[in-house]
This record gives sequence, C-alpha cells and structure tokens, in this order.
Amino acid sequence: MREFCDPAGAAWRVFRATPHSSSSKREKVLPEAFRHGWLVFECDVERRRLAPIPDDWEELTDAELAQLCLSASVVPSRTRRRRAGGGADGPAASAEADAVPKRAAEVHRVLAHVLEEVCDQAPVTSLDTGQLIRVEQTLAIAASAAREAVALRRAMHEKGA
Repeated sequence: MREFCDPAGAAWRVFRATPHSSSSKREKVLPEAFRHGWLVFECDVERRRLAPIPDDWEELTDAELAQLCLSASVVPSRTRRRRAGGGADGPAASAEADAVPKRAAEVHRVLAHVLEEVCDQAPVTSLDTGQLIRVEQTLAIAASAAREAVALRRAMHEKGA
C-alpha cells in the first residue's frame, strides 16, 4: 500500500486488488482489463479503480500516482449497512458527518484559487511553453478538486446534509 496527497490536498491510499474468483468465473464477470487485478485509489470520500496495473506503480512519485488517480474510474459509493450497537449512528459517524462539509469547504477554496490563477493568465497566444505547462498542471489540480467537490456533495446529499 502507498499513501500520497493529490494537488488539492486530499490524502489517498493506493493498493493492488486481485480477483479471488476462479479464472472461468472472472472471464464472465470482469472486463478484460480487470481480470489480472487493478489498483484501488481511495480517500475519505471516494474510491477509484485503474486497470491494467502499471508494472512500476510502487516506484512512482506521488505526483505520478496523482496523475494515475485522475485517470482512474470512480467507483459508485455503496450505502453502508448499519451495525447493531450504534454502527453508523455512533460518535464516529457524527465526526465523519462533520468532516465532510469541512473538507468540501477546503476543496471549494482550492478550486476557486486554481481557477482564478488560470483566469488571471495572459492570453494563451502570448504564453511560452513553460507557462502553458503550468496552466496544464493548474487545470489538472482544478479537475481533481472539482471531482472531489462532486464526490463530497454527493456524500452530503446521501447523508441528507
């Protein structure tokens, strides 16, 4: 397992997942790209999958992992089952419910900042290659922040916040 922060500041865990079913069942159920495993990217509010697995994924820099994470498919969230003895209604759930709106506010600030940074650039035709690369990187940060903002809003909507 690896951990990294994306440019928007979200903490991600990434690990390899391997299918447990027999190869004949795998061929019927899993898309071709996922039959030999996939990478799972997960943060507090979102989970993503990437296949096929890059050979050297464990050696990649945090920035390279963040780029892979951007290209991974978002996994739809499942409704958590309530456990006996408090489960989803206990103190941890309350703290988690408070954390989501706070994180959403942080992500909204990052998104507003990076979009403002790009909009304040000179006309594109007057930018040199290095400046265009910076715009590209800034827009990648904005895309990541926007994805996280959407996931957070969905999480808040599901919880009735």
